[in-house]
Amino acid sequence: MKKLYVAYGSNMNVEQMAMRCPKATPLGKCILEDYKLEFRRVANIIKCKGAKTPVALWKITENCEKALDRYEGYPRLYRKEYIMLNIRGRKVMGMAYVMNGGEIAEPSERYYNIIKQGYKDFGIETTILENALIESQKV
Repeated sequence: MKKLYVAYGSNMNVEQMAMRCPKATPLGKCILEDYKLEFRRVANIIKCKGAKTPVALWKITENCEKALDRYEGYPRLYRKEYIMLNIRGRKVMGMAYVMNGGEIAEPSERYYNIIKQGYKDFGIETTILENALIESQKV
């Protein structure tokens, strides 16, 4: 059974996803309303009224999900949350990985650049990503 996966970090990167989940299909981009992007060394999203986070949408298989579970350290590091998306006026449920804890901390340059490439892969403007990096450096 195929599932809608909502990526906001390194899994936005098409090359990375091709290695992890060769059967995943990129579907496009979307804005996650009332969620803020942050870094806890790795990317995370938190509920935040009025915030917007660009995401990449993927159609994934059961095997893809198992590979992502391993990559994301599920259920120890990340949990799964099901988020209602508004895609062209249609309500659709998507699955995202959200961190269980951790403090705000700057990502490695390599990791940040992998995400930045994912933004380019999906034609997403990088201001929100850059702002999350700046916020992580203030701590």
